[in-house]
Amino acid sequence: MLKVCVIGGGPSGLMAAYTASLVGHQVELFEKNKQLGKKLQLTGHGRCNVTNNCSKDEFFKHVVHNEKFLYSPFSQFSNLDMIQFLKSNGLPTIEEDHGRMFPGSNSSQDVVLLFVELLRKNNVILHMDEACTDLMVEDDKVVGIKTDKGLYSFDVVIVATGGKSFVSTGSSGDGYKWANTLDIKVSDLYPGLVSLRTKEIFDLAGLSLQNVGIQAKKDKKVLYKQLGDILFTHEGFSGPGILAMSSYVINKEPEKIILDLIPDKSVDEVDAFLLERMNRSSNKQLNHILEMMIPKRLVQYIMDRLNIDDSLKANETTKVQRRSISELLKCLDFKVSSFAGFDQAMITVGGIKTNQIQPQTMESKKIKGLKFVGEVLDLDAQTGGYNLQIAWTTGFVAGSTIE
Repeated sequence: MLKVCVIGGGPSGLMAAYTASLVGHQVELFEKNKQLGKKLQLTGHGRCNVTNNCSKDEFFKHVVHNEKFLYSPFSQFSNLDMIQFLKSNGLPTIEEDHGRMFPGSNSSQDVVLLFVELLRKNNVILHMDEACTDLMVEDDKVVGIKTDKGLYSFDVVIVATGGKSFVSTGSSGDGYKWANTLDIKVSDLYPGLVSLRTKEIFDLAGLSLQNVGIQAKKDKKVLYKQLGDILFTHEGFSGPGILAMSSYVINKEPEKIILDLIPDKSVDEVDAFLLERMNRSSNKQLNHILEMMIPKRLVQYIMDRLNIDDSLKANETTKVQRRSISELLKCLDFKVSSFAGFDQAMITVGGIKTNQIQPQTMESKKIKGLKFVGEVLDLDAQTGGYNLQIAWTTGFVAGSTIE
């Protein structure tokens, strides 16, 4: 039996502490907050999107960075294993759109309470409101930790300190600082799954669009191209499609975002469709015809942007004007000002480089007995329960492979 320390009471830390105790080790968990799972309780708007019910191949398609590192960990504990784990411990899940899985109670707090009960049953010692300040390493082997209350000796230390997002929950980047001190390489850090600010000013806040084409460009290079749902905000754009895009391009400095409002038609097809509608209602105002294709508020923006009079009728519209509308519906571009920062980020992009870690155990290749799990690693994914599953999986592997 070894003495095991887990630093951080988020999803990866909770799972690591439980699995380490399950295989018979003496486990102590240190959490700087007064409660466990503070960030976990915020996920899914308080409902906790615990994982995603999809195949492994489909899951890896949603991992943005370093998905190959996860092949081995997933062979030990997958998303399907997590669903079964919750069910077997009295917390069945329900499935919603795109495979997103939530606890049947619709309460993230119940997920936290489940782990609290499991840790209690396995005699895990909880050090609440006690922040770890440093790692103790001798001869390339971890020997303990320092906290704001004292020194502790351990055989194994699992760092589950999270990233830099949601600083209010305690994620202040401690794990990166310790890694750098030990010469464990950390990649550049960026806010992930964040909204986008544009240079243009428009009064469309609150307007949402489904299944539009989203493209990010720098000069003439396409950095990202995908369909998704978007939400206009007071500063620019948000919504699932924009959040997903942000993690792919935030470190590539995109200059422009382009929306395709009618992605299932070419510009010629849109033009022909619009002409047919105009011929059918030739005395009708052009803006009313367009309202049959896109939301009213967006019609007004299109008309203003092209300097076309609101009162213009269909039979008064020139071929050039009609074509300009069709082209703008297919290529509505906005200049990128910036992305939101860590204060609004759902996750951290970047972290401890995966080539520094043994994927079979989550142990550092440089420091014996030191493991890293969860968001502190350079692993991130799109929304939909994928990031939480990465935390569950890496935590499980770190705790269950201690020998």
